Amino acid sequence: MLECLVAIADEQGLGNAARALGVSQPTVSSALKNLEAELGITLFHRTGNALVLTPEGAAVLPPARQAVLDHRVVERLIEGLREGRSGPMTLAVTVGVSYGLVMPDLALSFAASRPEARIDVVPITDPAEAIDALRAGTIETAIVLDADAPDDLESEWLFDQVLVLALPPALGHIESFEELVAAGPLRMATSARTVGGDEAFVALQSVHVQPVIVLSGIPLVALPGLVTGGVGAAVMTEPMSRSVVAAGGRALPLQPAMVARATLVYSAVYIPPLLASFLEQLHGDDVEAVRRSGPV
Repeated sequence: MLECLVAIADEQGLGNAARALGVSQPTVSSALKNLEAELGITLFHRTGNALVLTPEGAAVLPPARQAVLDHRVVERLIEGLREGRSGPMTLAVTVGVSYGLVMPDLALSFAASRPEARIDVVPITDPAEAIDALRAGTIETAIVLDADAPDDLESEWLFDQVLVLALPPALGHIESFEELVAAGPLRMATSARTVGGDEAFVALQSVHVQPVIVLSGIPLVALPGLVTGGVGAAVMTEPMSRSVVAAGGRALPLQPAMVARATLVYSAVYIPPLLASFLEQLHGDDVEAVRRSGPV
């Protein structure tokens, strides 16, 4: 009914208001009478063929106009929520995953096409913490390495990341595995969940590198710092090794080539519309090209 009041005032008549609202003139006239009866005041008086606001009507019009605008905002928000164009979504990115690839090419491109949406991308060091948050419903989705994706959650492959052997600065001059073998036994640190698992050590042994484990059970996030500090080498994803290389170390891609799969995990118990829309985008041609081109 407030929308009729605003339309009559703006369009200066019942007929014009009815056309603007896409309804019949009797509908507008009836709505106006009902509103006046409900408020107990007269909103318009007729002057010739025109309807003119009474002083009471003029006083009611500004808040009525704001109420109509607010109602339209709520309608658009609800429509966007239903269609997955708006609403909040928290995306946790865990250590070992290329934050640089996830942000520009996945989350940001998705958010750019949905300006009404709010996507919070948060880093979480421990994958188990992200999984617990998903199960508790405090976040909607997370990106973890495939080895950390549990069976009770849904998984979507995102992209593969090259595994490298990160060498400390003291070995930064080494450019090949042949030179590494000639340098003597390789001191190594391993994480609690070694990226690549036993296959990574088999790959090293296949190029005649004999690792000597000096530290084990280290949190994955601590490996780049230990390598940079000279404790030993470590197998990690290429994005993790960038800080090592920046400090003068070296990153040698494993031979034969190995990758760690980055996986989007979420609960199938409830999939918010915005997440459903995000999942739909993951299967689009543009994103498929990005996912298969490798991390940047």
